[in-house]
Amino acid sequence: DNEAQFELRNSDTSVANALRRVMISEVVTMAIDLVTFEENSSVLNDEIIAHRLGLIPLKYSYRPGETSLLEGNDLKIYPIDTDIRRRFRFTRDCDCDTHCAWCSVEFKLDISHPGEDEDNITVTTNDLISGDPDV
Repeated sequence: DNEAQFELRNSDTSVANALRRVMISEVVTMAIDLVTFEENSSVLNDEIIAHRLGLIPLKYSYRPGETSLLEGNDLKIYPIDTDIRRRFRFTRDCDCDTHCAWCSVEFKLDISHPGEDEDNITVTTNDLISGDPDV
């Protein structure tokens, strides 16, 4: 369903590269864009951590027919189409003032070092907690 194969013959490499770039640009992707730190006691600067978080590929688990969004304190169910672009909006296209459940997803990362005498700890994407059950 999500795969296509084709063969390009008797063509210049610039045409093949242009075609590849167009196909890549049309794939809908999500990335971490805005990072807020409450406290960072690690040896890495906030900017380095924010940049690394932006490189993490985010996966969207589509459930046909509906999606659940947290609006205020209420979890509401909305019908959606099969396309992720109809579930999420670009921030620039959204009607909200800042960020809402239609144009953003909030992740939390709360890691504490067990003690000063311990070795370094490893933080992975498994430690990120998504505020949206679909992402």
